[in-house]
Amino acid sequence: MLQKELNQENKEIKNVAYDLYKKHGFKDGNDYVDWLEAERLTGKHIPLIFKKHRPNLFPVIVGLLCIIIAILLIMLFKPAPKMELSQKSMSELKLVMLVLDPRADEKLVAFGDTHFAFDQSTLTPEAQVLLDKDIQFLKENPKMNVRMAGYTSAKGTEEVNQKLSEDRANAVRNYLVEKGIKAERISVIGYGRTKPALYEVSPGDINSPEAKANMRVLFEIVVKK
Repeated sequence: MLQKELNQENKEIKNVAYDLYKKHGFKDGNDYVDWLEAERLTGKHIPLIFKKHRPNLFPVIVGLLCIIIAILLIMLFKPAPKMELSQKSMSELKLVMLVLDPRADEKLVAFGDTHFAFDQSTLTPEAQVLLDKDIQFLKENPKMNVRMAGYTSAKGTEEVNQKLSEDRANAVRNYLVEKGIKAERISVIGYGRTKPALYEVSPGDINSPEAKANMRVLFEIVVKK
């Protein structure tokens, strides 16, 4: 398309040049060239103007910018892919996170937690229902060992809370053993009021969401490295 336009322009220029040649009565081509040069030097307008054929890049640039913006918007609002568990038994996972104090040859992964009332280490019926699901998981994975980590809220002395956290961990362990899980597969540890799940702004308020979150036993799966 561009070559066709150039050919047309050259044709028009030749026609204009021929008309000027005839109009001024030149008999020699050299005289005509000399006249054109003289006219150029004196600054007079000569109607032999070559059109500059430059492609219009503005629409192209705008189009590219629109494409880039569209891609960025898609990447920004694209939902993160959902993680699907390959084993059916793993569908009961409530929490997956690294926990503290593993041994050198192992790491611990939190499987879920059991909550208690203030100053209590007795399992509630609701807690037992949740533990029954964990027990089923352990039965389906007989080579897996677990650790029960007990915690308390901030209210109370260190000594009392330390014992309470251990009692809670043992309460969960004993329930698992009663349901058929071998005792050697289960270890226990108590943290007292240290290492809370949530920081308690008002340590004396046992009904705060933070305090209730800390009255728990964390069900940890032991993974050998």
